[in-house]
Amino acid sequence: MLQTDFPHSIQRELNRLLKCVPGMHRALGRTDADLDALPGWSELMGRPGRIIAHEGRICLVCVLFGPSGAGKSTLFRLLTGIPVPAGETRRPMTFHPTAAVPEPLRDTLNLAELFPDYQLHPLRDMDMLQNLLLDGREPGKDLFFQYYPDDQAERQPGPAWLVLVDVPDFNTVERSNRARAEAMLGRAETVIFLVYPEAYKDAAVMEQLRAAAGRAGHLVYVVTKLSAPDAGQTAQTIWEDVRHHVRGAPEFQTTRGDGRRISEFVEQAGVYYARRDPELRLEDIRALNPDAPDFWSLVTGRDALEVYWSNLLAVLDQGLTTAQGLAREAATAREELRRHLKTADQRIVEVSERIAGSQFPAGELVELIIDVVKESRPGWLRMLTLPVARAAGMLLSLRGLFAKFRKTERKAVLRDRRELEQRRLEEAVDVLLSAWRRDNPTETALFSTGRCREAARRFQEYAPPPVRDDWKEALRADVRDWSRRHPWYGSLVGTLSEMLVLLGGAALVLDLAVSGGIFGAVGQLGVAGAAGAGSLGAGTVLKMFEELKLKDILEKADVKWRSQRRDELETHLREHLARPLFVNEWQQRIRVLEEADPEACLAAVETIRASWPRRDSGARP
Repeated sequence: MLQTDFPHSIQRELNRLLKCVPGMHRALGRTDADLDALPGWSELMGRPGRIIAHEGRICLVCVLFGPSGAGKSTLFRLLTGIPVPAGETRRPMTFHPTAAVPEPLRDTLNLAELFPDYQLHPLRDMDMLQNLLLDGREPGKDLFFQYYPDDQAERQPGPAWLVLVDVPDFNTVERSNRARAEAMLGRAETVIFLVYPEAYKDAAVMEQLRAAAGRAGHLVYVVTKLSAPDAGQTAQTIWEDVRHHVRGAPEFQTTRGDGRRISEFVEQAGVYYARRDPELRLEDIRALNPDAPDFWSLVTGRDALEVYWSNLLAVLDQGLTTAQGLAREAATAREELRRHLKTADQRIVEVSERIAGSQFPAGELVELIIDVVKESRPGWLRMLTLPVARAAGMLLSLRGLFAKFRKTERKAVLRDRRELEQRRLEEAVDVLLSAWRRDNPTETALFSTGRCREAARRFQEYAPPPVRDDWKEALRADVRDWSRRHPWYGSLVGTLSEMLVLLGGAALVLDLAVSGGIFGAVGQLGVAGAAGAGSLGAGTVLKMFEELKLKDILEKADVKWRSQRRDELETHLREHLARPLFVNEWQQRIRVLEEADPEACLAAVETIRASWPRRDSGARP
């Protein structure tokens, strides 16, 4: 009966990773075609969905890899008993890999589970392997299989079922063989790389050694067809030459998914050799290191089992590290986008605040005061005493301030609000676009000159938003309180009306910019700020309100106006400039990254690593 040694929690989290990693990869703007380049990912994807065992023995996949003539067919026959032609004849396994599966697994093993993502074909005729038209979904994904008896009496059965895969020769005239051979590398627990003295240093052989060492879980290097009696010494010389080469070759210095350099991995390979002998036996394949296990134990015995668990953990670790790195990258990208959005929006707030604070509708405020005072006049008319002298003195002071305002800055500081805001919004667009491009140097396409120019043009099609009366309504209670506390000022309604005419009523606003422009070094905000910076017009208006004991109301009105108008201009700039230019794009990216759920991926990695079964005695997890 088939069984799994994975806890359910590990399998559940692995399945989650297999789904979420491609989503995160796409969310980062990469194509599915690049997934195989992620260290350890193709190996993780190529693993069965669970650890498969039968009668206490684990199914172990071993791949024979090497150039034509290295003896793969001979070794295949020795390990499985399947009579594959060998020697100098044309090998039938030319175009497609073939898996030899132990006969006892025929009715219990689901090969599709052992070799996920492969199209499986029962091998009924050796000539089927020469049919190039069988490449279905993609080249290299067709796998033939046949069963072999697992009853070699002269050998003790090991704790692993050996599923042996022979792949096409990669150095033949058929170019596609290389892709077919390499496709199986990531699936194997062990890769047996066979060479012979005349070809071990060929460029194609060294390149495929690099490919095998870059993806193999465990590497066994076998030198075949050596002349007796110096086979051991020749094998040692060849191996030393290979080690010397991989230490210096730049292509062997790249890093595997587990963090080791490929050259280091090659040097840690188990090395075996065999003499040239038409009657070669499995026992004749000897280890270069006398302390190494015999070859049979290496592929089916306790040593094979140790290799299985070590390799499975290494493959999982590579894949988990990749998933973890990708999840962190996705989470970082999402948070960076959020920070960029916040920074970009803060630019809008600052610009809107400057525009709103560079003007003040003093006429509208006086208009409001007159309305409230008129509402209260019946109470004043019933008063028996009126401090006329005091009112008259104040009137003379106001007259002087009116004259000063007319004579000095009235024309210079009063502006039509719509025209003034339109001009300053155009300036604001230039300021914002420059700041956004400076803040986001990597988003060259999004903030290209052409897109920015078009965004500015489209923004000009929208008039500034209307001003709501909320800021005035919020002041009515304060004005009523002022009128109750200073009832004699009611006699000055006519003077207030004259001030209203002087300030242009609702049509005009005070232009509070002093010098350098509101986006320059000296832009001031608010009436008090402008007066303090030397604006005679702002200072005179402030003095008028002081004479009427309305300075507090003026200051409150200034704050409310700036706050409300800032919010209205922010909305205008967000909706008609930022959103179509970049906000929609960034928010879509954030949504995609959020749906990829990098936190769930990170949690899955942590769960798997925390729950990974430990081995005892090197035999069980």
